[in-house]
Amino acid sequence: MLLGEPPRTQYDLNFKVLGFSVRVHPFFWLVGLILGSRGGKEDAGLVILIWIASLFISILIHELGHTLMMRRFGVSSHIVLHMMGGLAIPDSYGFSTRSRDSRSSILISFAGPAAGFAFAGLIIMVIIGTGGEFTVGRKLLFYDYQLNPLQEWGKPLIILVDALLFINILWGLVNLLPVYPLDGGQIARTLMIDQDPGGGAIKSLWLSVFAGGGMAVYGASRKDFFLVIMFGMLAFQSYMAIQQMRGGGGFGRGFGGGGKPW
Repeated sequence: MLLGEPPRTQYDLNFKVLGFSVRVHPFFWLVGLILGSRGGKEDAGLVILIWIASLFISILIHELGHTLMMRRFGVSSHIVLHMMGGLAIPDSYGFSTRSRDSRSSILISFAGPAAGFAFAGLIIMVIIGTGGEFTVGRKLLFYDYQLNPLQEWGKPLIILVDALLFINILWGLVNLLPVYPLDGGQIARTLMIDQDPGGGAIKSLWLSVFAGGGMAVYGASRKDFFLVIMFGMLAFQSYMAIQQMRGGGGFGRGFGGGGKPW
């Protein structure tokens, strides 16, 4: 969710996957530690390790969705995992010209969550294919599953499946909210600029302010301070971007830094 690539450190983890360079900032692991520690004191070490692994796998798959779609449009890119999630960053400024194609921009933005949904679908297929059950409840975003006959694998498997489904389904849906710079916010910006080239950017930012603020209020009602801080910060950033635009700054289709991050 950063707008620019975080600086390199001597503690970065660097590797390649599917031909893409991947850099993991050391603060990325801190988030996994924080989220895993929210699971309670029982088997805390195991829960933290599984959450860190789940977060790493899921966010990497999400960013690979973006980069693979960029490759589909002839753009090379690299991946950075950082404290606030991940970035898929074009390797050259040349993409800023091609980005004016709204269809390609929307497809690239949606490809990240879509990759996560596909991964979650694969997990659900494995659950059902091994004799388990997966059900969707009547309440919004509610689902349940049984791992039979793999239940004998015990608690680690349950924690792993819980974490992977939670990140790839629920976080994927949250990422499609029209809050900038989440994928949904970037899609909303592209659509609104197409409809109103002169005022669409500011309209998308106001939508981001209200949607982000609404999520922060929702988080407060559930005493989920992670949601409060994250969406409160994003709403504030969108509001400050509006003020910058009114003062002569830009927020159109152009990209700062090395290009548009996804």
